Amino acid sequence: MCRLFGYRSEAPEGVQHELLEAANSLHLQSREHPDGWGIGWYEGGRPRVTRALEPAHADEEFAAAGKAVASTTILAHVRKASIGRIALENTHPFAWGPWLFVHNGTIPAWDRCAAAIEAGIEPSLRRTLAGQTDSERCFLLFLSLLARRCDPLVASLPEAAAAISDTVAAVRAAAEPLAQAEASTTFLATDGRVMVACRRGRTLFVETPEPRADGSVASVVIASEQPCRCADRTFREVPEGHLVGVDEALRVEVRPLSGAGAAPRG
Repeated sequence: MCRLFGYRSEAPEGVQHELLEAANSLHLQSREHPDGWGIGWYEGGRPRVTRALEPAHADEEFAAAGKAVASTTILAHVRKASIGRIALENTHPFAWGPWLFVHNGTIPAWDRCAAAIEAGIEPSLRRTLAGQTDSERCFLLFLSLLARRCDPLVASLPEAAAAISDTVAAVRAAAEPLAQAEASTTFLATDGRVMVACRRGRTLFVETPEPRADGSVASVVIASEQPCRCADRTFREVPEGHLVGVDEALRVEVRPLSGAGAAPRG
């Protein structure tokens, strides 16, 4: 089990409060999730990632990064290792091209279903595998399924949402019959323009200010737990089996996970 956090805004902003200062900040959550941390953000449309193996609550670098990072898109993660040793290559966020990805959960019967999941990854992406985690493989499977629908470098929210739904379905089909247990596939992915997260087997929350007339908002927080409980900020729980998507115009939708969406390219 891990903890994840995502942020989108219309202007570059920091998330020092949510990462370091809030009553349930990632800094605090890392006391129970001590096996490394990572923060990803975007500069000039390109992702940057900093990761470390120290517990976030005991690492001055986490505090420094949490105070310094400002961007329109930020991801953060604290890890409690399950599959894969404690190592930088197993520390989230994972990155490919413009995409960043974090995972909260564990795929059951991994030793028996890993080969089937890896078989769904495009060979060129499979060659980029660096670590041992189920999470990295779920990320590369997501990219592979996204590439069947569109160019991953310019994906739309509907295409990304369909690909993450397909990823959840594929992982569940590979793992659950072997394990006779549900796969925990709570994912969060972004390319800096769109953001999509899904809840399966772990909690997920979303917070936005009041939407404007066109349906857009100034900012969005998506988190596995509520970072803060403030009178002026209301976190809504995303229902189990649902996804939350944020498009380029900062319009937010919450809907059931589904394999439906844009047809794959021939």
